[in-house]
Amino acid sequence: MCHAENSTPAGRNPAIDENRVEFMVGDLAIPALQAAPAGAGRYPAVLVLHDINGMNAFYEDLTRRLAAEGFVAMVQDLFVREGPSSEPTPEAIRARRARMDQRHALDDIARGIETLASHPLGDGTVGTIGFCMGGTFAMLAGARDPLPDASVAFYGFPAQAATEKAPLLPLAEASSLRSPLLALWGDQDHAVGMDTVEAYRAALAEADRQFEFVIYPGAGHGFLTFDPQAPAFPDAADAWDRTLAFLRETLAHAAVGR
Repeated sequence: MCHAENSTPAGRNPAIDENRVEFMVGDLAIPALQAAPAGAGRYPAVLVLHDINGMNAFYEDLTRRLAAEGFVAMVQDLFVREGPSSEPTPEAIRARRARMDQRHALDDIARGIETLASHPLGDGTVGTIGFCMGGTFAMLAGARDPLPDASVAFYGFPAQAATEKAPLLPLAEASSLRSPLLALWGDQDHAVGMDTVEAYRAALAEADRQFEFVIYPGAGHGFLTFDPQAPAFPDAADAWDRTLAFLRETLAHAAVGR
């Protein structure tokens, strides 16, 4: 179920600093992990949006990897309002997701973007990178203020069935997208469905939005891995390289004049 664990942690890196932090949304404290290159400098920032499994070791490791690549990175707990899953089963994890109010989560993400935009080591630019549920949020956040300067969505859902707590669909908001978007899927991702991906592509193209879709033949849902022995590693390595290049180029362009 997407990224439930981390089998290949990057290990401690003396070239980065990391801190457990909290920031406020009203009276609510949002816990987060921040990581940044060690030493003085000004760097682009990236907000990591986790999947249905929560802010686990995979996403904390990915945050550190982004810092090692020259970004101020942060992953925040998107389930702070719902609390921990009652037990580590797919049923309990899905039940917690069903309790999440999508609009409240987007408010929390907006505050995360603002927090990174004012980070003392940041250059004022902020991108988002999301996975599965977080990929959907990355697409939605790209149509809202405070606007991220770049959005990356791994296997997000353009058009899941709307519910009372999750009424917002990226496909329905395609014409409102303002952030440059890089979105990546495997063509065997039956959870998302390539029909919804192609509908989203068509809607973005019709609205003349700035976007790039990358589809990996034979890959399924949750294909990103840092394990060289994993069957999906060649696609994952290509996707990671594309992600870093997109974030560097897009955020550098946004930084001009700031």
